[in-house]
Amino acid sequence: MEKKLYAGYAKVVVTPPLGLRIPGSYNHRYADGVITDLYLRATAFSDGENKAIIFSCDAISIKATAYEMVRDQIAQRCNMDPDGVYINCLHPHTAFRIDTPSGDPEDAVLDAHLKEVYEKFVECAAAAFEDLKPACLMIGTGKVEGLAFSRRYRMKDGSCRTNPGTGNPDVVSMLGKQDESLQLIRVVREGGKEILMVNYGTHADVITGTKYCPDWPGFAAEIMEGAFSCQKEAMLLVGAQGDSNQVNVFIKKGTGKNYGIQKSLFMAHAVAKEALRVYEEAREIPSDKVAYFHTHVKIGKNPHTPEEEPIAQKVRQIYLEKGTQAPELEEYPVSYIKALRIVQNMHRNFDFFDLRISGLQIGNVAFIGIPGEPFMQIGMDIKAENKLDMTVVTALTNGGEGYYPDAAAFEEAGYERDTTPFAPDCAEKLVEGAKTIMAQMEKI
Repeated sequence: MEKKLYAGYAKVVVTPPLGLRIPGSYNHRYADGVITDLYLRATAFSDGENKAIIFSCDAISIKATAYEMVRDQIAQRCNMDPDGVYINCLHPHTAFRIDTPSGDPEDAVLDAHLKEVYEKFVECAAAAFEDLKPACLMIGTGKVEGLAFSRRYRMKDGSCRTNPGTGNPDVVSMLGKQDESLQLIRVVREGGKEILMVNYGTHADVITGTKYCPDWPGFAAEIMEGAFSCQKEAMLLVGAQGDSNQVNVFIKKGTGKNYGIQKSLFMAHAVAKEALRVYEEAREIPSDKVAYFHTHVKIGKNPHTPEEEPIAQKVRQIYLEKGTQAPELEEYPVSYIKALRIVQNMHRNFDFFDLRISGLQIGNVAFIGIPGEPFMQIGMDIKAENKLDMTVVTALTNGGEGYYPDAAAFEEAGYERDTTPFAPDCAEKLVEGAKTIMAQMEKI
């Protein structure tokens, strides 16, 4: 193939069997139904020399160890560099986590499903590369206002709380800034369906319960495809969303719904509507290169005091035995979420996390993948360094290792700061790593 862009697409169903535990909650939930199937969508790219593939997966996350196994299998099957594999999980809380099989007989059903998912990644990648057709890129940006909000708030007593509840009279103001930007990439192919890639960032924790569902990202993709009578393909890429969700705490309690299928569909329609508006304004950009990059950043552990360790161990034990509603938990100065983090870090036999930041350059678009849930400000800071026509930041990419709060959050409090295993400079380190990759992109 000559030096120009080629693109292909494929998707497969990855809905797990019923009866498995649904992660994303501190209480046990077991799947007993399916609202809408979960999908793995893939867009493959080649410039005639280099190959890359971007996955959009209806999974809550992928562990870094699982990513490495999947990546290597795809690279071998598709004759490509492993660094060209880019897996973005959309984080629906009614899905599953992509992990490495445990080998425990009690996990036999889960392990069988995970092995099947690995195989589907490989088959989906192969099908996408078999579908390669000459392509060009068109891009556009928009804004979705009033749909999502920072979930951290200043309270009347001066404290900071995450998700303080709808209509809470003690809420004074919202902390942090919602990134309302939406990015659209049109992959226009000769002789094949156009592919729409949409980036928007907020949690997909709108539909709760025990039935599998891809939440608003999955609905949004289907709405966009339907708007074009299924003559185009669509896939969502979730942006930085660690401190964002759909809950408007300032509405009066009982006057509006912040959760459920109707709310999720409302959000999906809002995202799809803006993407379709931007579609008409998209402009063509250079589309003749495919390149891949990565860098590693070392981040320390979230500190705690020696005095907190025995308390954390006790609180953790109560939580494991009696759950989140155990009244004894109120007697301790360490919350159960903080206790879990402290005990985990106590048992880690290293001082620094070695985290991989991933980068792809497709034409004149930069993709920066963070292995976890970065706060919105991190995503905005990275995009502000853009030197190409567009920089797309995606969360939960090639790993799902935890929350990355910004510096302001570490000075306050809240769920994300208490649960993250990472040190207070994690945001700074991520932005530095992203800038390193973007500087390399400028040189090619």
